[in-house]
Amino acid sequence: MIWQLLQVRHLQDTPLILVGKMWPGLIEWERSSMLSFDPPLANPEDMTIPRCVANAADAIAIIREHHGDWLNTQKP
Repeated sequence: MIWQLLQVRHLQDTPLILVGKMWPGLIEWERSSMLSFDPPLANPEDMTIPRCVANAADAIAIIREHHGDWLNTQKP
């Protein structure tokens, strides 16, 4: 659901972080399944929305980076 909200821009500037070894395989399956139709069921750039990471430390690094970018946009 979050992925879909990001696709249609109802959510913006929000990272979708998937933690664990199982997620890259799911994203690859999505890519091959959704993009194989004519016309495709998704845009290729939609497949870049989720960020797959191996562990919580990597996820926290992404969150901190995103938060830092957000703070920089809030300054007058």
